[in-house]
Order: sequence, then structure tokens, then C-alpha cells
Amino acid sequence: MKKMRSVLMALLLTVCGVAMADGYAYLTIGQNTGDTEVALNNISKITFDETNMILNMTDGTRQSLPLAGLSKMFFSDGSTGIAATGNSNQTIRLVDGVIHVQAPLGSVVTLYNVNGQMVKRVVVDAADTAINVSDMTRGAYIVKVGNEARKIMNK
Repeated sequence: MKKMRSVLMALLLTVCGVAMADGYAYLTIGQNTGDTEVALNNISKITFDETNMILNMTDGTRQSLPLAGLSKMFFSDGSTGIAATGNSNQTIRLVDGVIHVQAPLGSVVTLYNVNGQMVKRVVVDAADTAINVSDMTRGAYIVKVGNEARKIMNK
């Protein structure tokens, strides 16, 4: 276990240095329970103990993630789409199991699963149209508004 932890630490330090140099803004950590996305400017230090990866945050808090459930880790220059904005007249964001869409009235919002099947269709009828997805299976979905599409993660 110590050897694995040392290897992970060395890999992470190497990748962190490269990631910061390349201008990446987010660290995404894949686990059995879903993905955790953290803005790099909110992380002050990453450490490991016997069973966990510990993210020490700039606000003084700590986030502990089990190594046993770690399936992937990568850096990106943008969010995976949870709070994505498209053109200037529409916004798509996911907050607590509800997709909030701000788009021109009459716009059609279509939600697709990863198999390409349409699972919901809503017409924008208010300045902020709310689509509840908390009852839907966890995972990735595509939200299409007009000609723009965004990926969201229903956690």
C-alpha cells in the first residue's frame, strides 16, 4: 500500500506541475460513487494517508476521497458542463437535481441520455425554466437548447 501511495503521489505531483503550466482549471476525480470536480485554485495541497487522498482546500477545509474507489483522475481547462453557458442569450446549469435553463421564450429544451434516447422535452415558458431531474438515474445527460448542447452530470 505504501508503494502504491508513493507512486500515486509522484504521479500526481508530476501531473499537477504540468497541469498548472498548461493552464488547466479543474481536477476531476472519478470514483465508484460518481465524479468529483474541484477548481484547482481552491486546492492548496493534496496529500495521502493509508486509504485516502486528501484535498486540503484554500478555505481551510479538507475533502477526503477513498483510494479504493478511485477509477480515474484528469485535469481540464473547463467545467464538465454543470454550469455551462452557451451564447449570450441562454444559460444551462444544474443545481441540486434541477436543471435551470435561461433561454428565449418558446425555445425547446430536450434532454437525452448517453444512449441518445430523448428522456424529457420542455418548452421554455419563463425567464428561468426549471426541469427536475432528481428522480432520474444518476449519470451523464445531454441538454439541447436550440442548436446548442451541453453535457450535465446528474449526481
